[in-house]
Amino acid sequence: MSDTFVPLTAATGSSVGGASFQMKVLPHAETKPVFTPLPGAGTGNAVSQPCGRPVLTLQRQGDVVSGIRVECGCGQVIELKCVY
Repeated sequence: MSDTFVPLTAATGSSVGGASFQMKVLPHAETKPVFTPLPGAGTGNAVSQPCGRPVLTLQRQGDVVSGIRVECGCGQVIELKCVY
């Protein structure tokens, strides 16, 4: 293998192993939204309501964080288990 960097370029007239490189430019595809909500997932109105500041609690085993508990101001709790 060569140590020299050779950038990939459009067809230069050379061929490798009998096959020549040809670049094909595709037409620009329609732009679609990056995120599409799942059907029946709700309208998201609950998220638009502001609530109090969340409270974060770390569970530790020695110097290692083994879990994270997030308690929202609205009362919703999310518990995350940390696996290393």
